[in-house]
Amino acid sequence: MIFKTELRADLILLVTALIWGFAFVFQSTGMEHIGPITFVFGRFVVATLAIIPIWYFIEKPKHIFVWQPTDKKALQLGVIMVIGMLLQQAGLLYTTVSRAGFLTGVYIVFVPILGVFMGSKTQWPTWLGVSFALLGLYFLAQIEVTDFLLGDSLILLSSVLWALHVIYTGKVANQMSVFRLMFVQFTFSTLISGVAMIMFEVWDWQAVKEAAGALLFVGVLSSCVGFSLQVVGMRTAPASHAALILSFEAIFAAIGGWWLLGEHLTPTELIGCGLILTGGLLSQLKLFIRSQPGARLHP
Repeated sequence: MIFKTELRADLILLVTALIWGFAFVFQSTGMEHIGPITFVFGRFVVATLAIIPIWYFIEKPKHIFVWQPTDKKALQLGVIMVIGMLLQQAGLLYTTVSRAGFLTGVYIVFVPILGVFMGSKTQWPTWLGVSFALLGLYFLAQIEVTDFLLGDSLILLSSVLWALHVIYTGKVANQMSVFRLMFVQFTFSTLISGVAMIMFEVWDWQAVKEAAGALLFVGVLSSCVGFSLQVVGMRTAPASHAALILSFEAIFAAIGGWWLLGEHLTPTELIGCGLILTGGLLSQLKLFIRSQPGARLHP
């Protein structure tokens, strides 16, 4: 039963990584028409509008717009989400999709490190898997220190915020409705990014129409579906392990670049994908050790 439950959570998180990986392509192409802040605002407007009918259809909530005590935690997650998204989107102006996928995936290191300071324990199979995945991410992106760009720095900073978001999501995932958690986050993110857009960019309807396809993908699939699946998966999976599975988005970003943008994977990049996959499998050693009679896994 434990094996099936954790496998289900991993599959849900893997689908999330698939959606987020392909989202990098649309995040990049969408900015051929609009600025990064307008793009973030647009995606959260779409996400907020999309989550309401889905929420109502599945749960039929009686009080959507009534404040609840748990909403405070969702607001805190919303602040982390929108700042991380703004940094990541701005970074994509100055770096490539592959590099962005790599640097976002580095949060697999930040999650267990930050978790230690926040009282969370990480089991050794996860640390082993993180090591392999981080090495794989390096091979996948092939970034040299001397070649580090402004965009890389912004996305690396956003990865710290994604690590915090993963940790806090794990703490509140079982405390409130998945859909309410997403709705509050998206609404607050829309307000913050909307104010930032008014201050720093200009809304252009024609440009927004040209970016509509990208906004729909990231708003409905990446934000609405992806973040909701993340919460569902993290009701079972620990934060560090969840981050490791979600790091597969770097592989899917590379696949998306090859399929949709005509970018090709080199042998070195394929090695990187293999190492990330190996890291994910190694992190699941706990399931096989636990299944042995009398076996005990120490953190």
